Formats: sequence, C-alpha cells, structure tokens
Amino acid sequence: MKIENQQNLDDEINLKELFLIFWNQKLLITSITTLAAIASVLYALSLPNIYSSSALLAPASVEDSLSSKLGGYSSLAGLAGISLPSDSGGKSTEAIERIKSYDFFIDQFVPNIKFENLVAANKWDQGTNNIDYDNKIFDKIDNKWTRDSKSLPAKPSNQEAYEVYTDILSISESKKTSFVSISIQHVSPLISQKWLKLIINNINNHMRELDKNLAVNSIDFLNIRAQEASLSEIKAVISQLLQSQMQTLTLAESTKDYVYKILSSPIAPEKKSEPSRALICILGTFLGGIFSVVLSIFLHYFNLKKD
Repeated sequence: MKIENQQNLDDEINLKELFLIFWNQKLLITSITTLAAIASVLYALSLPNIYSSSALLAPASVEDSLSSKLGGYSSLAGLAGISLPSDSGGKSTEAIERIKSYDFFIDQFVPNIKFENLVAANKWDQGTNNIDYDNKIFDKIDNKWTRDSKSLPAKPSNQEAYEVYTDILSISESKKTSFVSISIQHVSPLISQKWLKLIINNINNHMRELDKNLAVNSIDFLNIRAQEASLSEIKAVISQLLQSQMQTLTLAESTKDYVYKILSSPIAPEKKSEPSRALICILGTFLGGIFSVVLSIFLHYFNLKKD
C-alpha cells in the first residue's frame, strides 16, 4: 500500500515538473511551433497542384483459346514441327507490362508528347492554359535546354524521363473483375487527360500490329508446311492453325478496341489530387510542437547538469 502511494506521489511530482518545464519554456515552445506552422503553410502554398486523370478499362472479349480447341492435335503438331500456343498469361496482363516497359515509353509515348512537359513542367496557369517550366532545366522563351551540370547533358536523357513516367503512371488490374484501372498525373489536367488517351490508344494499336505481324508470318509458314505435309492428320492440324491465324488477322483488322474497351473515359479533372495542403500544415505544426517540447526538456536537464 505504501509502495503504491509512493508511486502515485512520484507520478504527481513528475507531472508537476514537466508542467513547470513547459511553462517556463512557453515562449520557446510557442515560437518554434508558430515558426513551424508558418513554414509549413509557405511550403504547402509553394507546391503546384497535381491533377490525376483516370480511366477504367475492360479486357476485350476473345475467342476460346487455340490450344484448348486443338488440344487433341498437340502430338501430331509436334511431329509436323509446329508448337501450339499455350494459355499462360493473357493479353491484358501482357498489355499492362508493355505499358510499364521502357520500350513502350520510347516507341509509343515519347514521340507523341512534348518532352519538356514531362521532365520540366513546373506549374499550370488555368487562365491562359500555359505551362510554366523549371528555368534550370528548360527555357521556354528561347526554347532551349538549360541544365548546367558537368556530369549530365543539358537535356534530360530518356532514362531520366522514364523515371518520371513511372512515377506519374499508375496501373492495376482487379483479380475479381479483370478490370484495369489506369491514371496519369500532371500539373495540367488537360495534359494528364491527353496522355492517358494516348497510352490507351497506342497500346491497342501496338498489340494489334504485333498480332497482325505474327499472324501473317504464321500463315506464310503454315502454307509452306501444308505443301510439305504427307499425313492427313498433320494437314488437318495445319488447316486448323491456318483458320485460327486468319481469324486473328481478321479480328486485328476489324477491331478498334483490340485489347481494352473503355468503361470510364479519361477526363480533365477540375479538382486537384495533390497536394493536401491542410494535411501538410497540420503535420508541420504538430512536428514543430513536438520538437519544441523535446527541446525544452533537453535544455532544462542540460542546464541542471551544467549548474
């Protein structure tokens, strides 16, 4: 009982001591917290608005897999020197990885945009719809790259730009519905919308062209094999394969939304997605307050030891 009373007394003394420390250092605590609040407000106001344009995509309907249709012919196809395609993965999964790839960025994205909008855009003027650029990277008036570095060229490299691309791109696939959510961020809502439309359109066209080329090459190869084949079973396999490749070629030629159908189109957002200025101000003020309290305790005990 005496031990518990002693503990309560010690706790009360410690709380009183802390209160006295904070009271004696109230000017320091108030000053640091106020400065932190002002600094966080100024920092939050200095950040440009970031807009995110989003779209919801559905994988385009496809026929039953060729390998499942021709499963009974697999062994005979092997005798003919023909390997049937497998069901591993899918066009949607492949398309997602292609969109995120460096090759797609270089071949399908960079040639269709203003490079400075990707690597040097600083702020968007809503009234004039103009982009302000970081003058340390790009001079808009003289239309030239201005980065001054001994180790880096004046114009950012494609690899540097690709890092920016991967930062502003977000893409994910729902395991339940197979729907794909994709978004692009930029200081300009109009550019974010434009770039997202570009990516969706180009991945459809890119994969269409890949499948068309593959189908044409396969048809040429199968026609040669058909002339060389002697067994009727092998000719049947080749006939099935030719039919499938012709279907692929027809589908590629006639389908606009080859890989993805757009369920929710990209829009130019009216509201920013980043930054959360209120949260920045709250966190900045809170951290400033915590720092001032810790500093007050440190100074109190430091002065005690000094005395």
